[in-house]
Amino acid sequence: MKLSALVRLVRRDLVRSRGALASSAFGIAAGSATLVFFLALGLGVRTVLLGDVFPIHRVELEPPKARDPGLLGLLLGAGEVPGISPKDIETIAAAPGVKHVLPKLSLAFPASARGGRELLGHDVGSSELPGDGIEPMLAATDVRTDVFADPMDAAGPTCKDDAACGPDKYCELPSGATSGRCSAPVPAIVSRYLVEIFDKTIAPAHGFPAVGQTLVSRAQSVTFNMRLGESLLGRAKQGAPRTVKAKIVGISPSAVDLGLTFPIGVVKRWNREYGGDRAAERYSSVVVEVGSGADVAPVVTAAARIGLTPKDSRARDVSVLISGVMALLSLVAGVILIVSAASIAQTFRALVLERRSEIALYRAVGAASGEIAAWTISLAAVVGISAGAVGLVVARILAFVADVLAAEKLPDFPFKPSTFFAFPWWLWLVGLGFSLLFSVLGAIGPARAASKVDPAKALSGS
Repeated sequence: MKLSALVRLVRRDLVRSRGALASSAFGIAAGSATLVFFLALGLGVRTVLLGDVFPIHRVELEPPKARDPGLLGLLLGAGEVPGISPKDIETIAAAPGVKHVLPKLSLAFPASARGGRELLGHDVGSSELPGDGIEPMLAATDVRTDVFADPMDAAGPTCKDDAACGPDKYCELPSGATSGRCSAPVPAIVSRYLVEIFDKTIAPAHGFPAVGQTLVSRAQSVTFNMRLGESLLGRAKQGAPRTVKAKIVGISPSAVDLGLTFPIGVVKRWNREYGGDRAAERYSSVVVEVGSGADVAPVVTAAARIGLTPKDSRARDVSVLISGVMALLSLVAGVILIVSAASIAQTFRALVLERRSEIALYRAVGAASGEIAAWTISLAAVVGISAGAVGLVVARILAFVADVLAAEKLPDFPFKPSTFFAFPWWLWLVGLGFSLLFSVLGAIGPARAASKVDPAKALSGS
């Protein structure tokens, strides 16, 4: 049978039996819409949770917690804080699947900060400022590395106080030094979590405007005064307290949740000044970037041998939970498609029985059994693809409506996405492919029955 003849037969059957075919196609459309809708929802939620909240391609390792010093420790003073040595970092870097090992270094001395009048109308601050130092490439996707860099890499002229450096800079004069160098404000980044906390709790309580997405653009010219070596709870054991300038340059999920995050070179310099060489050389944690989620397990195993443990295992737990929910919902969609295939089979069986004489006539004038089967399968394929396309459109419309309702009805919460769905290109192909597959599977039985019609018996009415 020529392709043009096959197309004419299928087109004619679509018109003649549109009512019965539409009924059987409804199940295929519902099944594909359900499958694509739930898969898109799972992919969208996975993108938000494992991309922004719990990045799964990164694992942060930290040393064991310091032991409880007890009452004697209060009298004698706390011991050394556990840290990660450069040798430990080399060991982790040698694990399979590791792309980068990026150390973090926490502030090892008291600090406080105050400022922000230009942005908020009032000075805000913290009498105890926690902070981290990270490699600039860790936040490279959020802040340019030439902006989030140690300002002393391009230090200005020699100075003895801030007056010699102009209004936009300060004199970086370490403790005990007789002269320093003029420096631009130290760049700092904050976490989305901190911004959300500020917007949802602190700003309403104090009548401050929410900063949210405008923080980066509005804070470019805002500097904070940081007090190093001194805070409400006390002073550093070495070094002289002094004031430096810092500036918010961006928001990044790589920033510490509560506090400010600086380039690691800045924190090393400050830790050495107020905590000694070991405070500058032993890291508080390391972020290990791996090629895929499957590479996390070997890294965790290698880290366990040197006493390091994952700081947060929620990414793995969330990944397993999402995969389980997606599998369950896909199973529901699969059941719908199976039922739809049964409906297709019943419809096509009725069509074959109704057109038994017509099929016999074709066989009598020379049509092969394979051509009759191809005719039936082609009709089912067209029905399946058409129903699948309708299902995809329905799924996309339902996703849009769900996003609109979520934006209007759900209260704001940290990391609330603009959409809960993701529709990669391959998901459309999966929807159409399953629709085609189950339609053809449903039509195989009737097609075989049609191909076996005996012309003599059918035309004689027996």
